[in-house]
Amino acid sequence: MSDARPLSRPVSTNESVPILHFDETRSAIIEPSMWHDPLDVMPANGVITWMADAFEACLAANDHEEIYHFPIESSVLSVWRVERDEGPVALALAQVGAPISAILLETMGALGVKRLVSVGSAGGLVAEHPPGTVVVPSAAIRDEGVSYHYAAPGSLAAPHSGVQTLLLASMLDNQISATTGIVWTTDAFYRETEDKVARRLAEGAIAVDMEAASLATVADFRGLEYGCAVYMADTLHSEAWDPSELVVRNTEFRHRLLATALDVVLIDPSPASG
Repeated sequence: MSDARPLSRPVSTNESVPILHFDETRSAIIEPSMWHDPLDVMPANGVITWMADAFEACLAANDHEEIYHFPIESSVLSVWRVERDEGPVALALAQVGAPISAILLETMGALGVKRLVSVGSAGGLVAEHPPGTVVVPSAAIRDEGVSYHYAAPGSLAAPHSGVQTLLLASMLDNQISATTGIVWTTDAFYRETEDKVARRLAEGAIAVDMEAASLATVADFRGLEYGCAVYMADTLHSEAWDPSELVVRNTEFRHRLLATALDVVLIDPSPASG
């Protein structure tokens, strides 16, 4: 017989939970600048998306060139220079999830990007905002891990208010159904339980995503202007989960969202931010 014993569960208090131990030290052992030098051809304004079909449509509709790529084990992340009427934009396609998206944002910042907008999909939590509704977050609930390495523990992260004001106005001007409100950022796609949804609703959330709180916190730490928008692609408020656009995607609509973000990021948000 084996004398192996089951591992006992460690007992911890809030004071010993690692994720709550924020280190205020500004410099880390590995810094983005150690890997990535500023590029003269890198635009100061950038857009990150997770919508591969819209990304490809955008490249097809605009003059573009790949200006940087870097390997991260199984991934190769690329940054493209896209020419818009008002100027060039750095465009990158991210993989889903906060850690790899934060690495991409950090890299673009090291290369010379100063202002960033991200656009992707989210799950809807309230019936009054059906699939296709765009949410320009006023804040994001920090129910993920990345943000706790860039800011002291707290409930919310906030994108740049001026960029968000411009994003919402531009979406509405382009006849896109859009609203503002709180989004819930989580790392755990398969752990969105009924109790968690109820709690986030009580906290004011209207949508759930996987990156907004993280990227807003990283951007703030690095002194970058960051805005974001997500559209409702599935719903979690019905009796049964409705995947909607997670299964059947409307590429033309998603391209419109991405094109709007490309144009907004070229606008100075200072007058709008007050």
